[in-house]
Amino acid sequence: MPLYKNVPEPSGRMGLIWSLATIYDSAVIEYGSMGHMLYAQKWMSQTGLIKYGELISTHLSEKDIALGITKRLEECVKEVVTLDRAKAIFLIPSSVPEMIGTDLESIGEELSAAYPSIPIISFKAGNFKTSREQGMEEAYEKLVRYMSEKDGVGIDTLKKDSFNIFGISCDWSRFQADTAEICRMMKKGFDMEPAAILGSSCSMDQICQMTKAKITLVIRIEGLKAAKLLYKQWGIPYLYLAPYGLAGTLQWIKELENLLGKRAEQSFLIKEQEEVAHAKHICQLYTRLHKDRANIWISGEDELARGIRSFATDEIGFTFTQGGIHMSDGVELRDNPGVFSIEVRRSILSQSINPYELPFMGFRGALNLCGLWHQYMTDRAFQRFVM
Repeated sequence: MPLYKNVPEPSGRMGLIWSLATIYDSAVIEYGSMGHMLYAQKWMSQTGLIKYGELISTHLSEKDIALGITKRLEECVKEVVTLDRAKAIFLIPSSVPEMIGTDLESIGEELSAAYPSIPIISFKAGNFKTSREQGMEEAYEKLVRYMSEKDGVGIDTLKKDSFNIFGISCDWSRFQADTAEICRMMKKGFDMEPAAILGSSCSMDQICQMTKAKITLVIRIEGLKAAKLLYKQWGIPYLYLAPYGLAGTLQWIKELENLLGKRAEQSFLIKEQEEVAHAKHICQLYTRLHKDRANIWISGEDELARGIRSFATDEIGFTFTQGGIHMSDGVELRDNPGVFSIEVRRSILSQSINPYELPFMGFRGALNLCGLWHQYMTDRAFQRFVM
């Protein structure tokens, strides 16, 4: 079948870019050909992020490949440092340097010695053998390792207790809205502010605050290795749980209370629970009334899929099967449409321009999902009544 009908799975290189480019005052330099980074720039421009890191490609000539010349990379780093274009430089390989055996890590060490005033970190997950998950995991782990080796650089500028978020990524549709909802719940529930948010919009100054945080919130398993390293080096506890649905969010709050050693603000919890419980009850009435149409299907087996599926089936009463509501990325929904389609993952078809869309996580995420599902159920009921 032609290539244009088969979208390749994102590699480790894309996982690295998705994780590193969201640090908006950084420069991600790829030792590779021009076309790769042009595609990455297009993807990042369609995420809805207002600011993201500078994506740079050194280009490669035939002589560079044949003789292993790395002068272009060295000159590129020099230009970024000289013109003060970034507060950190991340070096990533592409498939060609990986195949010819370029030792990017050694080059990165030499450049770090030459320019000690700026963090220069090299990464390995640039070939087709590594998955996006491996690329994301390496990005988070290397950033934490750098902070540990530098003994937590930076002065603590946070005025309140803070938290880290590891794992939210721009391959999920509402990643910015989900980040905002988590920050809102931490502010209202525990009076805490964000430090490092790896995977969503973040600055190097915030990265430098990660070792001062009271807890690390791990949303996806790709951030777990980094959180464990941060705990080992700095004693910062972590919670690996994605808050989906009412029950899932309340469990998340309870786990946080145990780890932080304090109760969440009760007036906030009561108000949020009442709002979601009302919407949940209305949805339950429709799924009981129209069992033959209360079908839902979501692709994948990651935290997003498991969280939304559990909310839909265990709390609302949907049956997990195809034919009703389909939740996936744009390509899958185009090829396998349901009666009602909801995009929960980003794809090459995605055009996210509104960073303030409603989330899928947390209390407001549960309200949003209930609203979308209720729209489907009521529209179907009306159509049947008219017919």
